[in-house]
Amino acid sequence: MPVRHVLSSLTLAACLCALVAPLPAQTVDARLIGLGGLHLGRSGSLTRYNAAYRAVPERKEQGLGGKFTIPIPLGLIKFFHDHPISKLKTDPLFHPDSAGFNPVETLDLILNPPLFYEVRKAPTPTNDVIFTIARDSLIVNLGKAQTLIPEDEFGLGGSGRPFGLGFGIHGVHVGVTGFVQDKVGFTLNDSLRAFLADAHPAAHFTAYDILADGQVQGGFAPEVGFAERIWGTDDRGLYLGANVHYYQGVGYTSARGPAGFTTGDTIFKGNNPVTPNLDLTITYSSFGNAFGHGVGSDFGVVWMAGPFEVGAGINDIGAKLTWSDTRIERWTWDTTGVKDSLKKTLVADHVESHTRLPVSYVANLAYTLPGGTLVGADVLDRGRGTVIHLGAEQRMGPLALRGGVSRDERKKVQFGWGGGLRLGPLGLDVGFWTHSHSFSNVRGITMATSLTLY
Repeated sequence: MPVRHVLSSLTLAACLCALVAPLPAQTVDARLIGLGGLHLGRSGSLTRYNAAYRAVPERKEQGLGGKFTIPIPLGLIKFFHDHPISKLKTDPLFHPDSAGFNPVETLDLILNPPLFYEVRKAPTPTNDVIFTIARDSLIVNLGKAQTLIPEDEFGLGGSGRPFGLGFGIHGVHVGVTGFVQDKVGFTLNDSLRAFLADAHPAAHFTAYDILADGQVQGGFAPEVGFAERIWGTDDRGLYLGANVHYYQGVGYTSARGPAGFTTGDTIFKGNNPVTPNLDLTITYSSFGNAFGHGVGSDFGVVWMAGPFEVGAGINDIGAKLTWSDTRIERWTWDTTGVKDSLKKTLVADHVESHTRLPVSYVANLAYTLPGGTLVGADVLDRGRGTVIHLGAEQRMGPLALRGGVSRDERKKVQFGWGGGLRLGPLGLDVGFWTHSHSFSNVRGITMATSLTLY
C-alpha cells in the first residue's frame, strides 16, 4: 500500500474536527447569525431543550419568530463562479493527484458548505507539506498544519430531534418525535502523534495508529407531555413543562479499534513497504431488526416577570436503550491472500446490547430594556461541549440592529452583528459572523442573507 496515501488518510482524520463550523455558521437564518447564535424568539434551542416553552406566549416584539425562513445563497453563486461546473473534472480542489490539491481546503469545503458569502476567509494551511524520502527514511513535515494535530482525544457529535408531530389540549401534549445521536472520537498513538506533529522520522517495526471510537443511533419516540402556567399571568408567571418519551430505536451502529499501519525492517522495501493495521469491533442492529427500547424524560421551567425572563431545561434524562437483537463482528485487514482484503469475523449474534442518549441542557435569560432593546444570553450543552451565547437586538420601527458574541465547544470566542428590515409580512435580514479554525486565532467573516415570512 502506498505510504503517501496512508499518511494522507490519517492526516485528514486528524484535521477533521478542527475544521467543523460552529452552530451559527450552519444555520440558514441571518437573524440568528447577527445575534451571535442566540435565540431570542420562541424557536430553536429554547423550544427544543426546554419543555416549558411550549406554554409560554410568543414575544410581542416585531421581528421575532416567523413562519419560515429562506436563505439567500450568495456564497454558492461565488463558489460556482470560481469553480465552474463545466471545469469541475479538472479543478485541483477535487483531484488529489493535482499539484495544487490541498486536502485541508477540500475537507473544509465538505464540512462547511459555502452557502453564504465569505467576506474574509479564515486562513487555511497552505499546501507546504514536505516529504523527505530515502530507501530507509521517511520524514513528513506538515508545515502550519502541524498545529492541527491533537494531543488528546478529539471528535465531534451530539444529539438532535429532526422532527416532531403532535397536538395539545389544555396543556397536555401527545405526539411523536424523531431522535438521532452520533459521536466520533479519535486518539493518535504516541508514534503517530510524534510523526505528524513533530516531524519525527519513521521508525522500524513501529505501529502508527488512530484509535477510533464512534456510534450512531436513531429512531422515533412517542411522547406525552405537559406544559402550563402554574402561577401568575401570561407576562408575569411561572411555567413548568415535562415530557416522557418511549424511545423506539430503528438502527444502531458502533465501532471501536485501531486503524493505521506498521513499518518493517526497511521503510521502503518492495511494493508494500508498510503493513496496514485494522482491528475494529463493530456492533450493530440494522433497520428491520427488533427495535431498541427505552424510556426517558425532559423537564423545563420558565419564570416571566414583565420585561425579564429566565428559563432552564434538561432533556433525555435516563434515556437508556436496550437492543435485543445485536450482531457483533470483528473487522480486520487480511494481508495473507493474493490481494489484501477486508475480513469480517462473526463474534456474536442475536445478543443484547445497551446504548445511552447524552443528557442535554439549556439555561437562558432575556431582558427588555427601556427603549425597546432586547438583551439575552444562554448556555447550551448537547452532549459534546458547552456553548455560550450573548446578544442584543434594537428595533427602530421596521429596522433592527443586532449584535452578539459566543464561545463555542472549542472555547473559541466569535462575534456576530447585523440588521434587518421588515415590510409587512416579509423581512429581509443580513448577518455577519466571525469564525476561525483550531490552528489560528485569525478570524474569517461570513455574511448571511435571508428572507423571513411572518
